[in-house]
Amino acid sequence: MAHQKRNSVFIVALIGLLVACGSTACSATNSASSATKSASSATNSASSATKSASSAALVEGEFVGDAGDLAGIALSTDGRQVIAYLGDGLDHHISLAEWFNGPVTGSGIAITNAHGAHLTATVTAQTITGTVTLKDGRSAPFTARLLPDPGTDYGLFRSEETFHGVRYLGGWISNPVGFASFRVGAHAPAGVSLDRALLPLPVGPAPEHGAQGIINEQTGALIVSPPLANPVSLTVPGLGTFRLTHCLQAHC
Repeated sequence: MAHQKRNSVFIVALIGLLVACGSTACSATNSASSATKSASSATNSASSATKSASSAALVEGEFVGDAGDLAGIALSTDGRQVIAYLGDGLDHHISLAEWFNGPVTGSGIAITNAHGAHLTATVTAQTITGTVTLKDGRSAPFTARLLPDPGTDYGLFRSEETFHGVRYLGGWISNPVGFASFRVGAHAPAGVSLDRALLPLPVGPAPEHGAQGIINEQTGALIVSPPLANPVSLTVPGLGTFRLTHCLQAHC
């Protein structure tokens, strides 16, 4: 009989506990657990959204344009790295040739090269817009537009060769006719006059060359390059033949 009473008391206590658990305390516990799960889910969603936004922000491609009357410019990027070339080389004149290589971050491009020239820019799907400042203080804004189809003929070309124990670095920009050109203004030699606007015209059948030049890496001297007749190789009289590499997505 005493045993039955103890069981009855235990059952009543258990029922009371269950009733209490149905009250505010257990409800709050369950709500807190649900809130924790919701917060975790929201965090995961935010993380996924951030990753998606980051991936979507990556811009890849080949860009060509001009930096006012300072020089022509070309940039090649895979969205994380960029290679850029700035030069004013013509068939009979060159006074500027600068290369840049560095990262592309969420805030854009900010690179200082070994010669003290500085390039800053913002990147969008269709343009790279920024400013280049040379070590001597000259500065110019630039806009480079995305080449819709660089193929094998358009964009930035680079070559590194050694002749007679001296290393040379060459750079050439090849644009579709009318797509982009640069103005040399006061830096042009007598008889040379280029003053063409940067026009987003349809891609033409033939290339337009500009900003070509070769650097003697031992002395820093700039060498005039002949016009780029083809995107494979180019021979400089008295120096040698340069094998060209097409820069695509920051590799060249």
